[in-house]
Amino acid sequence: MVTPAQPPLPTPPEDALPVRSGPGERRGQDSPGGGRGTLERRLRVSVAEWFAPGATFVLAMLLYVPTLMPGLAFWDTAEYQTVGPVLGIAHPTGFPTYTLVTWLANLLLTPAGETAYRLNLFSAICVAAACGLVAWTVQRLVGRRALAAAAGLLLATVPIAWWTAVRAESHALHLFFVALILALLVSWALRVRAGRTDAGTPLFAASVVFGLSLGNHGLTVLLAPGIAIFLLAIDWRILTRLRLLAACAAGLLVTAIAVYAYIPLRAAMHPPLDYAHPDTPARFAYLVLATQFHGLLQDPLQGGVEAVTRLFSDQVGPLILLLGVFGLVALFLSWGRTGTLGPALGLMTGAWFVLTTAFARVYADGYVERFYLGPILVLVVLAAIGVAAAWDETARPRRRLWRALHGPILPRAVGGTLAAALLLAVPAVHALQVRAFADASQDTSAQRWADAALEALPPNAVVVSWWSYSTPLWYEKYVAGRRPDILIVDDRDRLDDNYGDLPATIDRFLAQGRPVYVIRPEEEIAALSQRYTLQEVDTKTGYSSLYRVHP
Repeated sequence: MVTPAQPPLPTPPEDALPVRSGPGERRGQDSPGGGRGTLERRLRVSVAEWFAPGATFVLAMLLYVPTLMPGLAFWDTAEYQTVGPVLGIAHPTGFPTYTLVTWLANLLLTPAGETAYRLNLFSAICVAAACGLVAWTVQRLVGRRALAAAAGLLLATVPIAWWTAVRAESHALHLFFVALILALLVSWALRVRAGRTDAGTPLFAASVVFGLSLGNHGLTVLLAPGIAIFLLAIDWRILTRLRLLAACAAGLLVTAIAVYAYIPLRAAMHPPLDYAHPDTPARFAYLVLATQFHGLLQDPLQGGVEAVTRLFSDQVGPLILLLGVFGLVALFLSWGRTGTLGPALGLMTGAWFVLTTAFARVYADGYVERFYLGPILVLVVLAAIGVAAAWDETARPRRRLWRALHGPILPRAVGGTLAAALLLAVPAVHALQVRAFADASQDTSAQRWADAALEALPPNAVVVSWWSYSTPLWYEKYVAGRRPDILIVDDRDRLDDNYGDLPATIDRFLAQGRPVYVIRPEEEIAALSQRYTLQEVDTKTGYSSLYRVHP
């Protein structure tokens, strides 16, 4: 690309998208002549540009749909399957964007089946779309469509990505937002380098998407330093474009405030799921800042570099890990087909990788591997750049000879195919193993457990439960409309509604003459059996048992 202060560069190869403007795109001017021919050329460019991303999305969906969880689940998944359809308040940080988007997705995907399955399908769509966006971004950076598709499919077959894609998960939407923000920022940078007058459009769009992403997951905050570095490295004069900065800031703030305003507004209506009752400023801050989980923070250096290396090697393989490192080095050395975006892109993606990985190391939550999806996306993009850079470097000594013998097309076609084959070899080899790990198509245990538990409960029963089992019961009561007579008392309800400790809660409802049942971890059951007579109820699946409590 050229900037206004630089002399024109030689005409780039036809497949090097980052350094080529389409018809009518150079410096934002319309191409001379216009008319039908120009429109046809634009359509051809558009189809060529979106073929690899579109094919990646379709292939990812073909992998995911047969392995989707067929319905209800335990744990956070059941909450995600419930909170959107009932427009409730989710656990910290509230996830207002996910709640609103899944409410809409549940309506749009109605023909697909029951609600739980629709929201599992929505996760598959989000992850597959993220893979398509990765393919689009890589294609713009290295100019090789086959390599771009291979990068997208590599992300699709990463174990944790596939696992996330087959069940309702806020991290699926977060991965989509990260991929979209990266694509928009790359588009902005390429337009700036081309001197286009509409360069601010993708930057404004990225600001709005960032605001939406803030309402979906707090990990978005960790992207901000890298984005700031990228903007300044690409064009420090952006600091003087006050109108553009004001528009982007307004887009981000208005979007974020709008989605987070949902929480107190909806909490004031007392929805079926109302985590922490955030209808006061103190309770709102408690929820949004995830105060409840601050005690989970641990030493980030636990296990050292070896533990981090092993984690990423398990997800993408040692070869891709090495190629990712090589790609980062290539960016700083401006190798490959990344033009002058190299160092800036390396700084941003490096910051994303380091900050998010460091936080995931600190945060000792359940199945924290989901927090590494953003760094894995970065690693895949860097690996693709590394492959392209390695091919360019090895092919350089014989490039003139090849072009003399075969013209300019053959070496690029062969190089792109070989590079794509190298990157695609990893997901191709491991696809069956990853499928076996992530396949949830036969997992009906939560539904079978919930059916048995609801069948065993007498009218007007109270179930004193804990998170993993409260969530599927909430789904059955509030979404499926089964057993509206029962009361489900989670540990969160005991805290928010001032029921007291476990014995106090049980005694409260026994005194009201209501049948009381408990679902608790085994160590708590042993303690309760010293105070009450517990009668086990058969729930048929081998999960935590349901007990009837007698004084």
